[in-house]
Amino acid sequence: MAVHAEKPGPTRAVYYPGPRAIVTGDYIESAEGHFRFDDLDVIDRVFVNAYPATHTALFTGVVELLLGAALAAASGGSLALLGSGCIAGLGMAAAVLYDGRQNPRWMALRALRNGREILVFQSRDQSEFGAVRRAVIRAVEASRGRRL
Repeated sequence: MAVHAEKPGPTRAVYYPGPRAIVTGDYIESAEGHFRFDDLDVIDRVFVNAYPATHTALFTGVVELLLGAALAAASGGSLALLGSGCIAGLGMAAAVLYDGRQNPRWMALRALRNGREILVFQSRDQSEFGAVRRAVIRAVEASRGRRL
């Protein structure tokens, strides 16, 4: 965690005064620490699918559809077998889509500081993450304008 060392001078704008993160013109403070924008080289967003079972379910549904089609062709074109495979595959796809809407993925802002990658902010809430990310973009753009 960085030391809270502020430069003396006028008060900087606050771009995001949220409960889990504060973004000003000079720094971002979150549960991960206090980071000055001058110390950060690259700030990237990272999306991680925290539910690998979703990919497994989707793969299994595709395999089930292919097996149903192959068995239907091998058994002389049984439409009942092909139909049941399609229904099972569609049910699996619906479950995957429903799970994706109910369980948002994990999102993070990562940056480079002194050549090391650090975690600056993380959230599962898409609206909160978007607001913090936009605030960081505005703060970095404003600080670049002051330096020119």
